Amino acid sequence: MTRRRRPFRAALTAVIASAAALTLAACGSVTTTPGWEPRPATAATVALSDTLATPPDAVASALDSRLLYNADPGAGVAARWAEIPGDTRLTTELRDRVASAIAAQAAATGVPYRPAADAPTLSPDARGCVQGSTTRPAADLLADPAFTPPGGGPTVTVTCEVLAASGPLLVESLRILTAAGGQVASDTTTTYYAETSGGFLITGDQLITDEGRRVLLGDLVQSLKVAAGAMEPRMKADPAGFTPEQLTAWFSRASFTADGSLVVTVPDDFTVPELDELAPVPRPSPLVVTVPAAEATAMLTPEGAQVQAALASAAPLSLPPAPFRGQEQVDCSFFACMALTFDDGPGPYTAQVLDDLDARRAAATFFLQGVNVVRYPDAVQRMDGEGHQIGNHTWNHPDLTKLTDPEIKDQLDRTSSAIRSAVGHAATTFRPPYGAYDDRVLAQTSLPAILWSIDTNDWQLPDDATFLDRAVTAARPGSIVLCHDVHENTARMVPPIVDGLQGRGFTLVTVQQLLGGTPAAHTTTTRG
Repeated sequence: MTRRRRPFRAALTAVIASAAALTLAACGSVTTTPGWEPRPATAATVALSDTLATPPDAVASALDSRLLYNADPGAGVAARWAEIPGDTRLTTELRDRVASAIAAQAAATGVPYRPAADAPTLSPDARGCVQGSTTRPAADLLADPAFTPPGGGPTVTVTCEVLAASGPLLVESLRILTAAGGQVASDTTTTYYAETSGGFLITGDQLITDEGRRVLLGDLVQSLKVAAGAMEPRMKADPAGFTPEQLTAWFSRASFTADGSLVVTVPDDFTVPELDELAPVPRPSPLVVTVPAAEATAMLTPEGAQVQAALASAAPLSLPPAPFRGQEQVDCSFFACMALTFDDGPGPYTAQVLDDLDARRAAATFFLQGVNVVRYPDAVQRMDGEGHQIGNHTWNHPDLTKLTDPEIKDQLDRTSSAIRSAVGHAATTFRPPYGAYDDRVLAQTSLPAILWSIDTNDWQLPDDATFLDRAVTAARPGSIVLCHDVHENTARMVPPIVDGLQGRGFTLVTVQQLLGGTPAAHTTTTRG
C-alpha cells in the first residue's frame, strides 16, 4: 500500500540535525527525500511571554483562583487552580480532578476530608496559579509550605500554571502530586485548552488527528533514519498499521509556539522495528518535533485548529459575562466557607466596600436599616445586582426586646417594604440590633434571625492588627463575622480582611450559601 505524502518537513533538534549532516558527509551515496532538511526545534511548551497578550496580573485577576488548604497531619491537602467564571466545563473538570485526588487519599489513609483554611496566609499573587510550579522539582514543592502542608504525613499537592491566554482561549496546566513521608507517590501534569465561553475543553492529546499522527510518525522515522545514515530513509512500514492508541502514546505531548507552529515532544523510548535494525545514534532528550504553522493546520482536529488560530492572533484574553460569587452554587463541604456580614448600612462608604468585594470575587451579606435603604437606594440595588445577600436590620436600630409587639412588627415590616421597593423583593432574614431578641420578638415575624459567631467590634475603631486578628485569624469554616459598612475605618480595612481570609483558603459566601438555604421561621442561627 502506497501512502501519499504531503510536502511536510519534520524539524528535529539541532543534535539530530548535526548527526545527520555528519553521516551524510561520510556516505555520499545516501539518497534522501528531495527537499528534506532538519531544522532546530523550539521548546515543547507554550511560551508564556509570547502568548499572554493580556498582562499576567490582568489574567490572574480575571480568573477565579481557588485554594484549598488542610494541614491535617494524617491527610494534608493543598490545592490551587484557576477557573474561568461561568465556564462550567473547565470548572467541573478541574474540581473533579482535585476532588478525586482528595477522595483517593481519604480512602488510602482512612482520614475523611474536611474543609479547612490552614494556609500560611498567602498573598493574592501567591495563592493562585504560579508560573513554573508545574515544572518545579517535586522535592521543592513538597518542602514549600505554600504548596504542601508540612509535617511529612500523606499529602495531596495541586498546583497550576497559566501557559497562555489569547482571545477566547486559556491554556492551563494542572499538576497533581501525592506523597507520603516526603516521598513522591504520583506526579501527573495535564494541560487544558479551554475556549473561554465553554465551547470546548481539550487536552494536549486532542490537538492532532489520527491521520496527522501518522504523518508525524512517517516523517519522524525518516528523520531518525537519515540521522542514522540509512540508505533509504523513507519509512518502510505503513503508518496506518499502527493503532490510534500507540500513536497517541507517542504524540500526545503537543503544544504550539506563538506563531502557531506545532511542537510535539516524543518519549525518549520511541522506536519502531526498522529503527531497531540500524546502528544506534545519540538522541537529544527531550526529542522534539516542530511542524511549521502552515503545514500543521491540516494535521489538527477542529478544536486544535481553533487553539492554533487563537494563539497566533495574540489578541487580549476575552471572557464571557460571569456570575458573581453570591450567585453561584458553592459546595461548602468542599470549600472552606465563611460569611462576612455588614450591619447598619447602606452608608457613604458602602460603595467602596462593594468595589473591594467585587475586585476579589467575594460575596457578603448586608443587614440594612430601612431609614438608610431610603437614603441610598442605588447602593441597595447594586448589592442585589452583584449577588450579595440583603437582610433586614429594622428601620432605625432599636432594641426590639424593649418595644411592644406592634412596634416590633412595624420596625421589620417597614424595612422589608423599603427593600422590596428598591430591589423588587423583600429580605428573607433579619438581624436583631445588638443581638437582642427573645421568643416574643421571634413571634412577630416569619423571618429567621441571623446572629454571628465573631464580633469584630469594629465600631470601637480598633487598631489594624487587632481588627485583622478578630476578622481573619479568629475565623473558622462556618464563621459568621460581624462588621459595619457605615464606618470609614471598616471600609478601609475590607481589602486586607478579604485578602487575609482568602489567603488562608476561605471562600467568602453569603449567609444563605453558607447555610445551604434559608433557616426556618422563628429560629436563630449562629455558626462557626
